[in-house]
Amino acid sequence: MFETLEEILPSTFRLHAQVAMGALLEVTPRAGTHANPAARAGFAQKIVDFAVQDRATGQIVGLIEIDDPTHRADRDRKRDAMTTLAGYRTFRIPGRVTPAIGEVRPILETLVAPVAIPSPLEAH
Repeated sequence: MFETLEEILPSTFRLHAQVAMGALLEVTPRAGTHANPAARAGFAQKIVDFAVQDRATGQIVGLIEIDDPTHRADRDRKRDAMTTLAGYRTFRIPGRVTPAIGEVRPILETLVAPVAIPSPLEAH
């Protein structure tokens, strides 16, 4: 899958495999309190299959999960809610999908599509 993703993703992206969610998420303390270390326990030991990083900015622009038979929809929804709250988009590739470019590319379409930048003439 790594090779397929590298071929699909633009060269402006860097792909990282098996990234700890603890490296991506932070616990935000409530007003007037300190961050609760126990709150990290809900995600610190979890792993994201792939993180996609913009080479120019260093920003993580997407998370990719391979939904193999070990994944459960209820747990995946909770994980996605955490990562969405942190500002990440998660792209889920069904475990039944073979790592063929033609099957994976449509799933990542919005990640690999170039951002439309209006020309100065369109702004008026």
